[in-house]
Amino acid sequence: MHLKNEKGQAMVEFALVLPILLLVFCGICEFGYIFSNQILVNNACREVARYAAVHYQDDGLTSVETQATTIVGNYSSDFSVAITTPESEQIKVDITMKVALITPFFEFLNDGNGCIDLNAECTMRME
Repeated sequence: MHLKNEKGQAMVEFALVLPILLLVFCGICEFGYIFSNQILVNNACREVARYAAVHYQDDGLTSVETQATTIVGNYSSDFSVAITTPESEQIKVDITMKVALITPFFEFLNDGNGCIDLNAECTMRME
């Protein structure tokens, strides 16, 4: 049996599928943005650890922390850097950076202020 009045069927199906498609698209964009920023945090941590490993003996911890703040400040404005003084022949750097989410759909990922914390840790042998 074939119905004659099927003009709105495609529009109703599209209206049912559209929210799911938007959620998937926004999820892909958000994941890519977070992943990209995690790579930036890892690179900043590695850069600070390398600087600290090379210059710690010459400049001391205060100079290294100042330079670390400058290096990480190039990547973000909301961050914290912790440099552990060497006990053996290694220096450890921990960076926590807050990154704002770009879509409001994933509020469960953040800490209530629209940001997500990204962490990186790097240990290098002192030279």
